[in-house]
Amino acid sequence: HSFSAGVDGIAPVLRETPDTLRASNARGAFTSSLAEYALAAALHFNKQVPRCMANRAAGRWERFTMNVLRGKTMGLLGYGSIARATAKLAAAFGMRIIALRRNVGGEAGEVVPEATYGYDDRAAFFGAADFIVCSLPATGETLHFVGAAAFEAMKESAVFISLGRGDVVDEAALVAALSRGRICGAALDVFEQEPLP
Repeated sequence: HSFSAGVDGIAPVLRETPDTLRASNARGAFTSSLAEYALAAALHFNKQVPRCMANRAAGRWERFTMNVLRGKTMGLLGYGSIARATAKLAAAFGMRIIALRRNVGGEAGEVVPEATYGYDDRAAFFGAADFIVCSLPATGETLHFVGAAAFEAMKESAVFISLGRGDVVDEAALVAALSRGRICGAALDVFEQEPLP
């Protein structure tokens, strides 16, 4: 049994296992938790939590405009169970929902995206979203799917949230984008190398 939704970590063992032995995974077990993580990350940046914490630590009272999520665009990279749960929570905040997926059409769930982009339209998708939540699985097609071109297409105010598989993101390109101020921030629940060194 794989304790995650994916079986990529045990794939080498599975290839050597007789067909009569069955494997299972934890698909769906972390859907709600990851959707909540995505919204917590969006709120962290939207509400400027580091700024508020720094003001508190310094004993400083600073008046500034607190942003709201209402009217912002949540871009869901992949539209599986995690993205659908995230869409439901984001919709409750009054956010606009868009999705990018391999097969456009047939979106299901309680929240249907206002717009769905195919892989060929990824630059337009990345440019339209204020928050990008990546929940893509690890496949040959998705290796470093989010790389330099994706970060260049994003708004400078965009926040990238990754909670699918670490190798979907080109971490060097992400670090470069953050270092240059190309995007506002990132929240990562997964990494190319796990556990972290």
